Amino acid sequence: MSIIDQISGFLRKKYQESGQKKNKLDAREYTGKFVKHNGADIGESVALDNNRVVVKSKEYYMSIPLENITANTDVIAVGDFDRDESLKFGKEWSEKRDTLKFDQNGMMILDTQKPQ
Repeated sequence: MSIIDQISGFLRKKYQESGQKKNKLDAREYTGKFVKHNGADIGESVALDNNRVVVKSKEYYMSIPLENITANTDVIAVGDFDRDESLKFGKEWSEKRDTLKFDQNGMMILDTQKPQ
Protein backbone atom coordinates (compact mmCIF):
# COMPACT_ATOMS: atom_id res chain seq x y z
CA MET A 1 0.00 0.00 0.00
CA SER A 2 1.42 3.37 -0.98
CA ILE A 3 1.92 6.23 1.44
CA ILE A 4 -0.81 8.22 -0.35
CA ASP A 5 -3.30 5.38 0.15
CA GLN A 6 -2.37 5.18 3.82
CA ILE A 7 -2.81 8.93 4.36
CA SER A 8 -6.08 8.98 2.42
CA GLY A 9 -7.42 6.05 4.42
CA PHE A 10 -6.44 7.69 7.69
CA LEU A 11 -8.07 11.00 6.80
CA ARG A 12 -11.23 9.30 5.49
CA LYS A 13 -11.53 7.31 8.72
CA LYS A 14 -10.99 10.43 10.84
CA TYR A 15 -13.60 12.36 8.84
CA GLN A 16 -16.20 9.63 9.26
CA GLU A 17 -15.53 9.31 12.98
CA SER A 18 -16.05 13.03 13.50
CA GLY A 19 -19.73 12.65 12.57
CA GLN A 20 -19.63 15.37 9.94
CA LYS A 21 -20.72 13.02 7.20
CA LYS A 22 -23.74 11.78 9.18
CA ASN A 23 -25.13 15.25 9.93
CA LYS A 24 -24.98 16.61 6.38
CA LEU A 25 -27.99 16.20 4.14
CA ASP A 26 -27.30 15.58 0.50
CA ALA A 27 -29.77 17.55 -1.60
CA ARG A 28 -29.25 15.11 -4.46
CA GLU A 29 -31.00 12.43 -2.40
CA TYR A 30 -34.17 14.53 -2.20
CA THR A 31 -34.43 16.53 -5.44
CA GLY A 32 -35.71 15.53 -8.85
CA LYS A 33 -38.09 12.88 -7.55
CA PHE A 34 -41.84 12.56 -7.71
CA VAL A 35 -43.59 12.99 -4.37
CA LYS A 36 -46.61 10.95 -3.38
CA HIS A 37 -49.04 11.36 -0.50
CA ASN A 38 -51.38 8.43 0.18
CA GLY A 39 -50.54 7.02 -3.25
CA ALA A 40 -51.47 10.22 -5.10
CA ASP A 41 -48.82 12.19 -6.98
CA ILE A 42 -48.57 15.69 -5.47
CA GLY A 43 -45.61 17.04 -7.44
CA GLU A 44 -41.85 16.89 -7.92
CA SER A 45 -39.18 17.74 -5.38
CA VAL A 46 -37.11 20.69 -6.57
CA ALA A 47 -35.07 21.85 -3.56
CA LEU A 48 -34.06 21.26 0.02
CA ASP A 49 -34.44 24.30 2.29
CA ASN A 50 -34.14 24.44 6.09
CA ASN A 51 -34.82 20.72 6.62
CA ARG A 52 -37.83 20.88 4.32
CA VAL A 53 -38.35 19.44 0.85
CA VAL A 54 -39.76 21.96 -1.64
CA VAL A 55 -42.31 20.30 -3.93
CA LYS A 56 -43.52 21.89 -7.16
CA SER A 57 -46.86 21.01 -8.64
CA LYS A 58 -48.71 22.58 -11.57
CA GLU A 59 -50.40 25.24 -9.45
CA TYR A 60 -48.22 25.84 -6.38
CA TYR A 61 -45.13 25.12 -4.33
CA MET A 62 -45.22 23.23 -1.04
CA SER A 63 -42.50 22.85 1.56
CA ILE A 64 -42.82 19.57 3.47
CA PRO A 65 -40.74 18.88 6.62
CA LEU A 66 -38.20 16.08 6.34
CA GLU A 67 -39.65 14.34 9.39
CA ASN A 68 -42.87 13.73 7.43
CA ILE A 69 -41.06 11.72 4.75
CA THR A 70 -41.83 8.03 5.20
CA ALA A 71 -39.79 6.65 2.27
CA ASN A 72 -37.12 8.03 -0.04
CA THR A 73 -36.41 5.67 -2.92
CA ASP A 74 -37.15 6.39 -6.59
CA VAL A 75 -40.25 8.19 -5.31
CA ILE A 76 -40.57 10.20 -2.10
CA ALA A 77 -43.53 9.09 0.00
CA VAL A 78 -44.83 11.50 2.63
CA GLY A 79 -47.09 10.83 5.56
CA ASP A 80 -49.61 13.23 7.04
CA PHE A 81 -48.49 16.87 7.13
CA ASP A 82 -50.02 20.32 7.64
CA ARG A 83 -50.97 21.26 4.08
CA ASP A 84 -51.74 24.91 4.85
CA GLU A 85 -48.38 25.41 6.55
CA SER A 86 -46.61 23.64 3.68
CA LEU A 87 -48.31 25.86 1.13
CA LYS A 88 -47.36 28.95 3.13
CA PHE A 89 -43.69 27.96 3.36
CA GLY A 90 -43.69 26.90 -0.30
CA LYS A 91 -45.05 30.28 -1.37
CA GLU A 92 -42.41 32.07 0.72
CA TRP A 93 -39.68 29.93 -0.86
CA SER A 94 -40.89 30.61 -4.40
CA GLU A 95 -40.95 34.37 -3.74
CA LYS A 96 -37.45 34.52 -2.26
CA ARG A 97 -35.65 32.09 -4.58
CA ASP A 98 -35.08 34.56 -7.41
CA THR A 99 -34.29 37.68 -5.40
CA LEU A 100 -30.91 39.35 -5.43
CA LYS A 101 -29.57 41.26 -2.44
CA PHE A 102 -27.24 44.24 -2.65
CA ASP A 103 -25.24 46.11 -0.01
CA GLN A 104 -25.08 49.92 0.39
CA ASN A 105 -22.33 50.11 -2.29
CA GLY A 106 -24.41 48.28 -4.87
CA MET A 107 -22.43 45.06 -4.65
CA MET A 108 -24.38 41.84 -4.82
CA ILE A 109 -24.47 39.85 -1.57
CA LEU A 110 -23.92 36.16 -2.12
CA ASP A 111 -25.90 33.72 -0.04
CA THR A 112 -23.30 32.16 2.24
CA GLN A 113 -25.76 29.81 3.93
CA LYS A 114 -24.54 26.26 3.37
CA PRO A 115 -27.08 23.77 2.02
CA GLN A 116 -28.31 21.33 4.59
